Amino acid sequence: MANAENEIRNGSIANTMSIEKADKEKTQEQHGEVGLVDWQDFEDNRPFEMERGGILPKINLRFETYGELSPSKENAILICHALTGDHHCAGRYSDKETKAGWWDKVVGPGKSIDTNKFFVICSNSLGACQGSTGPTSLNPDTGKPYGLDFPELTIGDMVNAQRRLIEHLHLESLYAVVGGSMGGMQALQWIVSFPDFVKHGLIIAATASHNAQTIAFNEVGRAAIRDDPNWNQGNYRDDNRPEAGLAIARMMAHITYLSGEGMDRKFGRSKRKSTGERFGVEFEVESYLRHQGKTFVNRFDANTYLNLTKALDRFDLHDTNGSLDKTFENIKSRTLVVGFTSDWLYTPKQNREIVESLQRLGKDASYAEIDHDFGHDSFLLDSRKFHRLIKVFLEGADEEELQLQSSIPEKITRTDAKKESDFKVIDEWIAPTSQILDLGCGRGILLEHLATGKQVKGLGVDLDIEKVIGCVSRKVPVYQGDIHSTLERFEENSFDWIVFSRTMEELERPGEAIDKSLNIAERVVVSFVNYGYWLNRLHYLLKGCRIKNDVYDRSWHEREPGNPIAIRDFEKFCEGEGLIAKRRIYLGGDWQRKISFMPNLFAGVAIYEIARKN
Repeated sequence: MANAENEIRNGSIANTMSIEKADKEKTQEQHGEVGLVDWQDFEDNRPFEMERGGILPKINLRFETYGELSPSKENAILICHALTGDHHCAGRYSDKETKAGWWDKVVGPGKSIDTNKFFVICSNSLGACQGSTGPTSLNPDTGKPYGLDFPELTIGDMVNAQRRLIEHLHLESLYAVVGGSMGGMQALQWIVSFPDFVKHGLIIAATASHNAQTIAFNEVGRAAIRDDPNWNQGNYRDDNRPEAGLAIARMMAHITYLSGEGMDRKFGRSKRKSTGERFGVEFEVESYLRHQGKTFVNRFDANTYLNLTKALDRFDLHDTNGSLDKTFENIKSRTLVVGFTSDWLYTPKQNREIVESLQRLGKDASYAEIDHDFGHDSFLLDSRKFHRLIKVFLEGADEEELQLQSSIPEKITRTDAKKESDFKVIDEWIAPTSQILDLGCGRGILLEHLATGKQVKGLGVDLDIEKVIGCVSRKVPVYQGDIHSTLERFEENSFDWIVFSRTMEELERPGEAIDKSLNIAERVVVSFVNYGYWLNRLHYLLKGCRIKNDVYDRSWHEREPGNPIAIRDFEKFCEGEGLIAKRRIYLGGDWQRKISFMPNLFAGVAIYEIARKN
């Protein structure tokens, strides 16, 4: 890299690859790898005004690219890195290098961010210390590193600098901005600041603002650096850096990136051989943290850490325009927010807050939650569901989803959703351009059909991550969550329709769910499989046990808890709750033909539009 570094210092862009490297890259691409890469430098000699005051005479951003830009220039994806990450997102710098870029599992030919289809850019953030302008850079006014003379930094500054890079690359739009943690905050800032420029925003394990606990952890890390005698008010030398303080800051931060469950699984109370020191390393987890601290000081800068963590603490989209909803008013990007169950740094609650605001505003936004015990760092690790989620969000249905669709009986395929029994009735009832909430939406088949055929604006809710992935692949806005808690967050008259399609029997408090639904929607549809159907009764009479068929496809001990409903049960329930059926349709055992004679005995499916009695 020495020659490349010399080229950079001379103000040129280093983007040369030897024939040997190119051949190696081609070989690796065949195995799904980006291959050998080289970084580039973008030097902008225009003054750069910082949001909190101060002007940089010029800026430099180091970046890497993967894949090829399409002739239309509409396939560009910008990846934003986390706090201690950098531009080296994928690939290797030499064939001798054993460690690939930090997201190499995600970026590459055929991977979740497919470099056969997308032109991918990853830049080192403004204010960082891996080649972009930051506290370690030379101040042209003094000829010395900026140190504490570097202006106060914000997430907005990082995004505005990236915008200049994107303009330099002659891009008129971004297909997507993707980022996790600090990168997710940058992705959020992108879709807020440049709503017409970004088509998709993928925000992973992020937050709209730090809570007090996170600020507190960051301050402890900063205090460790500031209290290190070698810090010297930020005026330290390369040969006398505040390594002890920076190592402690890293150890503290790293604890927040993990989870209690993950740490117990990885380390437990395992011990190391005693060193004889009274307060030396005794437990494996102590050794791990000390290693993290020691290696970190070799690649990072203390003043940079102070500036970046302060920028994170200052980030507050609630305060930008007085409220989160106000800040999000002009967003046009299709958005997916992904949280992780064990993340206690940027909790699922903080992730949901972003999506709930966007959905209140009627934006095309979805939320998915991955069940992992790896903590905040989950997005950096292998995860089939997470990687699939990224791919289908960017590309639509993948091979797995298409195979699933082809295996579904014809009556519920994607292309013929109207043949689904209750879907067909619901389709007849719902007027074009209606707004509907589908509770227990499954893979989004109904909502996709209504959106395509009637321009209905819909939102699905489901707890199952696989079904959420199906919705995302269909471009159906979806919220992964519990139905009861989801209903609580909507105001009155938020929707024209609420649909419970074969969902009611799974609810803990169906009466409460219907009551709330009738407050937030003008009309409510309930459909369910009639457990009083004569074949079910006959099977119990003759066999003495529950029937097993296409509807009840698992034994009682294999099935999640549920309460099968008979038509008579439901109508007694409605009477007791002060509800009336404005419309009702009964379908026979084939779920196709309408019937009216003794429906509790002969109907396979029942569909009701219900309302309160006057």
